[in-house]
Amino acid sequence: MIDFDPLEKHLARLLERHDQARSPWTYEDLVQRMQERRLDGMARRLGDGPVDLTSVRAAWAAGAGPLHPDHARALETAYLGETNLPWYAENLYGHLGRGHPLLADFFRRWVAEEDQHGRAFEIYLLMDQAVPPGPMLDAKTTMLRAGRPAPATDPFEIMVYTSIQELSTRVFYARLARVVADPLLADLLRRVQADESLHLAFYRDAVRLALHQRPELATVVHRGLMGFREPVTVLPDYEQRKALIWDTGISNLKVFRTEVVEPLLRYWGLDDRAARDRWSG
Repeated sequence: MIDFDPLEKHLARLLERHDQARSPWTYEDLVQRMQERRLDGMARRLGDGPVDLTSVRAAWAAGAGPLHPDHARALETAYLGETNLPWYAENLYGHLGRGHPLLADFFRRWVAEEDQHGRAFEIYLLMDQAVPPGPMLDAKTTMLRAGRPAPATDPFEIMVYTSIQELSTRVFYARLARVVADPLLADLLRRVQADESLHLAFYRDAVRLALHQRPELATVVHRGLMGFREPVTVLPDYEQRKALIWDTGISNLKVFRTEVVEPLLRYWGLDDRAARDRWSG
């Protein structure tokens, strides 16, 4: 296990940078904007004359966001990944907290912010019924019941994993935000993406600091890149979800290699051809 005590002042600087850079945001803004969109759509549909209940219901449905079903499915998959948070909190905190109190402090903040992401996505999906709500909540239950063992027990190896996960998630949200037809969802995705960028910055820089202290830890980075698996792989229909997302172009092996694996290797000053080949398809 790496000794993080000599890195304490650097970790403190990373933690301070995170707190200063993050712009707080709330669900209230999301809910209000979705309600206003519904009301505006209803007003356009109903006009000024008297209406019956059937017309009101039709107008309510017409006020939903213009989200393509494939993009809705991709967002649902991201949401299900976020709902895995309780297992992260339980399994990772005990291991990461052993590294240094500052790592544990950041992890607690990370948990709070990731919880906000999942709840915001759930609000969006349920209010617009972008996907059938019953099956979505069934999938959430399946996700939580499946559990998720910690990807590692060593604090450094955990941060290698979270660096990969945070960058992968940030790339996914950025690419989804560029293709969705709903400006409200695109704005939400960009807010979440900004948080993921800050999480990435902490974990990625902590890994680099540790590598400078002990260059032989490059073997741990290699192992993390070779064996990386997303949380949603526990879902029974994971392969179908992956195929749909790849068909949309939001993510695939090439995206993961060029926008996740290679940037991390460059940032850490590592040349791992095997890891690049692993994600070349």
